Amino acid sequence: MEDRFELFVMSVTRAYKYVQQIKKVESGTFGIKGIHVMCMVVLGKHPEGLTVTELSSRCCEDKAAISRTVDSLAEKGYVSYEGTEAKRRWRSKIVLTEHGQEVAKKVDVLIEDIVGKIRGDLTTEREAAFYRVFSAINDRLAEYCEMLEAR
Repeated sequence: MEDRFELFVMSVTRAYKYVQQIKKVESGTFGIKGIHVMCMVVLGKHPEGLTVTELSSRCCEDKAAISRTVDSLAEKGYVSYEGTEAKRRWRSKIVLTEHGQEVAKKVDVLIEDIVGKIRGDLTTEREAAFYRVFSAINDRLAEYCEMLEAR
């Protein structure tokens, strides 16, 4: 039992560190940070726009970090807020600008290339099985954490 726990925790930690390193290096080619990449990828899949709260949920980041990230992306001209009322900006939908859409498409191509290299010779079935199992584990972890919070 201890070996499985250690293997799981160490594997997840190592994977997270590798992903962070890849995001840091590769996002630098676009003059942005890893968190910017995640926001742009998610916004690229939602052309109707998302609020900071929705973006925060989809990127698994806290709202304050996403808010700062969106402000930074807006300064770079990659995103804009729908509506102009500054006091209600946090409720406004955030959308990619035309320039942001161009960069997001380039980021998508880069991500597909990286994922392909990481996938290696895994069959589609084995990859799908991995994600099913990993998602199930994440669901159980979420349930356990909810139980802990209820204590």
